[in-house]
Amino acid sequence: MVAGTWGKEEADEKSGRIAAIVEAQRGRAFLWAPVAFIFGVWIYFGLAKEPSPIIAVALAAAAAIMLIWRHNGLVLLLAMLLAGFAMAKLRTEYVATPLLHATTAEVAIAGQVMAVNSQGKRLVLVVAPSAIEGLLPDEVPRRLRLTAFQKHGTLRPGDQINAKVRLQPLAGPVIPGGFDYGRQLYFEGIGGSGRITSPVTISPSPAGLQLMLIGRLQDIRTAINARINAVLEGDTAAIAEALIDGERGTISKDLNTSFQTSGLAHVLSISGLHMSLVAGGVFWLVRALLALFPAAALRWPIKKIAAVAALAAGLFYMLLAGAEVATQRSYIMIAVVFFAVLVDRPALSLRNLAIAAIIILLLQPEAAIQASFQMSFLAVLGLAAFFESWAHWRRTRDDEVHELRSLSRRVAGRIMAAIGVSLATTLVAGLMSSIPAAYHFGRIAPYGVVANGLAIPVVSLVVMPMGLVSALLMPLGLERWPLWLMGQGLDVTIAISDWVTTLPGAKAVLPQQAAYAAMLSAFGAVCLALVNGKARMIGVLMIAAGAILGSRTTMPDILVNRVASNAALLNEQGELVPMLARKDRFAVERWLIANGEESTPAEAAKRQGWACADFRCVAQVKGKSILAVMEGVKLPLDCTGADIVIAGFPLRENCPKVKTRIDRFSVWRNGTHALHIDGNSVVVVTARDLQGQRPWVVRPRPRLKAFTPRP
Repeated sequence: MVAGTWGKEEADEKSGRIAAIVEAQRGRAFLWAPVAFIFGVWIYFGLAKEPSPIIAVALAAAAAIMLIWRHNGLVLLLAMLLAGFAMAKLRTEYVATPLLHATTAEVAIAGQVMAVNSQGKRLVLVVAPSAIEGLLPDEVPRRLRLTAFQKHGTLRPGDQINAKVRLQPLAGPVIPGGFDYGRQLYFEGIGGSGRITSPVTISPSPAGLQLMLIGRLQDIRTAINARINAVLEGDTAAIAEALIDGERGTISKDLNTSFQTSGLAHVLSISGLHMSLVAGGVFWLVRALLALFPAAALRWPIKKIAAVAALAAGLFYMLLAGAEVATQRSYIMIAVVFFAVLVDRPALSLRNLAIAAIIILLLQPEAAIQASFQMSFLAVLGLAAFFESWAHWRRTRDDEVHELRSLSRRVAGRIMAAIGVSLATTLVAGLMSSIPAAYHFGRIAPYGVVANGLAIPVVSLVVMPMGLVSALLMPLGLERWPLWLMGQGLDVTIAISDWVTTLPGAKAVLPQQAAYAAMLSAFGAVCLALVNGKARMIGVLMIAAGAILGSRTTMPDILVNRVASNAALLNEQGELVPMLARKDRFAVERWLIANGEESTPAEAAKRQGWACADFRCVAQVKGKSILAVMEGVKLPLDCTGADIVIAGFPLRENCPKVKTRIDRFSVWRNGTHALHIDGNSVVVVTARDLQGQRPWVVRPRPRLKAFTPRP
């Protein structure tokens, strides 16, 4: 009887603890709404086959009904999950464009320039073609991404152009399951890429209001860059251009590498940090100026006036910087903060972040699978949760110790607290954003806290304020000294980055993680931020479990690039050995990073593994004999003893008895190949196997010798 009573008391205590945990989460369902939406988007992009639009409409209707009639938080979350799936599908239908399915010879195109991005002597154009030689009207993509050079002429948005180009389909992943660049371009309405091969003829044509505005902003950007280069030079000038007007094309590769390694890469792209400093700086400046006039300060809502000015400044900054997707997201987030000021609500809160995230995801559901959104969302989520906890701790502590401390001790405590908060926010933002960074880029910055702790005060107190002042003074021709001061701050920032990269273990590269492992870690980070009470520690367990699962991901034994011009094998030491050092360097670099290696293709190619002579390379991997041949090899091909044959040309009747044959036709049809050797069997996985049957996946067609319209 006593034992039974004791068991009942224990059960009641346990159920009471569970009820307390559940009760602590009451009222926080809305904070989880964007997370549920994101999972819906992830489910859509994880499908192997494109769902019917009817399904999306039905799910959207179901989500709307549930949102109207919802009675609890679980219904809200289910509705947001369905809405995420439906909106992702509807967005795919909205941006749909015909795709190029084959490379072309030199063909003539006519179209309108929509955007121009300068990268030194190279120009990257987005062109809306009106006609492409050899294609029927319904086969012409909505937009093309074309590379040109300064010698082809000065081009502006709105120009109507005629030129000769060589075109190619959207590129697939360089490794099966890797980043799909073609999918990203598809959601920008781009259906093919290429390069201009002739002088460009520009025809006068009236441009719409949008293109006129884009062209005018480009003129302003060009004028600003000229002023910057008159005062600064080299990488210092390049970073100043990137921070003031978003022009990143002149930043050197070495500087990019340095900032990526040190964890300061976010400084080079206009993101939430820059938007908050510019808009926040204008907010502070306008409010301070109005406060100087007692009549205005007493009669006008100067805080709200400053918020409106900050919103206008942020909007202009976004447009000047090119209004790229990441910049748009940053502006939406900062706009929600200042709108909260206008309606007398707390500015930085988890609820405001949820609202901003939902707005962004409704407009661009594909953002949920992109690195920039994931990194910024998790970083801001971590900061908002930290400040929520910090504010609660401070209120309780101040009540306890205020009467016990002298004035001097309270001041010293405030100073130490400010320093501690600064370091803590750097640590929180860095750790939260490192989860998607590790998955997407295979890189972490072990000394990111050190680099950011030293550099961010310089950027916040010197670089960005002087950049803002110089931009405001440029119309008066008084920008020289603010630009010089900005340059001094940038030189210090570059020096910090370069120093951090020399520290032991700074160039840390992680092996490619499985998507499910990264998702588990990301969800753990969200739990750590959003769950109330001690139950949030389950987030730590999820992060640890995701890291363990991610570390167990194995690389393929053999990789073949998407044109079969190069291959790589995994040796007994787990190192990747490319067959050739110079062929398709980009793919080989990505393979090495996916394997957790910092080596260059040239260094990796010197390892033992391949023996090459007379356009033939042979190797042994897990008891299998590999023969790789290139164009120029003597035919018919001698395949004696080969278990796997890789050819950079069509094999046709060669090596018919070899079970595993990969030639130019194989990769043309299915993209990059990954081979996993398991005993006597060879499992082949291709990029298109993992891409599935989706609208952005190119179904290749033979290149036509005479590129003429089809009947």
